[in-house]
Amino acid sequence: MAVSQDNNNREKILTAARMLMAEKGIKKTSLADIAREVGISKGTLFYHFASKDDLVNDILADHFTALVNITKQYLPHHLKNNAPSKIFKMLFDLFTSEYDITRLDLYLLQEGIQGNENINQKFLERKRNWRKAIAEELEATFQIKDPIHLSALSTMLLAMIDGLAIQVLVEPGSVNNDEIASTLAEMIKLLASAESQE
Repeated sequence: MAVSQDNNNREKILTAARMLMAEKGIKKTSLADIAREVGISKGTLFYHFASKDDLVNDILADHFTALVNITKQYLPHHLKNNAPSKIFKMLFDLFTSEYDITRLDLYLLQEGIQGNENINQKFLERKRNWRKAIAEELEATFQIKDPIHLSALSTMLLAMIDGLAIQVLVEPGSVNNDEIASTLAEMIKLLASAESQE
């Protein structure tokens, strides 16, 4: 029973931290704010997370694990069913409709850029893992073998996601994910076709 309660508190802490950090930013969210939101003492929070960086690292790990899992679960299915635009749209929708995810992703990036080396290294490592998963699925599905093309495509896809996320926060309603996903899918098909003729 105690282990179940500990896990429950840990999940409540992570959920509250994600929500508050997406709302206020990482720097402006204190551990006291999180403890108050969950309804626990700071001591209980420290039992689960020794520092704010530990908490942010767990959020980062969960965030990117979910993204890699989505990529590995859905990308092959949609690509093999000749519907690559559907998975791209799903990824774009995830970042452009879930404002909390979008804000949190950008706050994590900002935290790293502004000098939190620990967060920055973990963020970059996880982003590289996600990019690698995307490249592997594109290679398997489209038979793209050129490592330069795979690296460029996966990097471009992540840059598009980040850019779309920023665009939606700045100007809600300005992004048409269907058009962007469809165009991207056609571009990748053209590249794959050109590469197969080389």
